[in-house]
Amino acid sequence: MNIPVAAPSAVSAECTLGRQRGYEGVHAMCRQIKDVPLPHSTGILLVRRCHCACHGRRARNQ
Repeated sequence: MNIPVAAPSAVSAECTLGRQRGYEGVHAMCRQIKDVPLPHSTGILLVRRCHCACHGRRARNQ
C-alpha cells in the first residue's frame, strides 16, 4: 500500500497563507520550527517542521 508522504519542501498552512497578498502577518504565526517525534517511537514524526526559508532568517534575527 502506498501512503502519501509530505514532500520535504512542504510548508505549514500559516506560511502558505502568508505568501498571499494581504495575509503577510499570518506568516509570523507559524510555530512548526522543529520536528516533533511521536512519543515512544523511532523515526516517526507527529509533526514535521516547516521548510519555509523564513524560519532560518527568523532564527538568525533572534
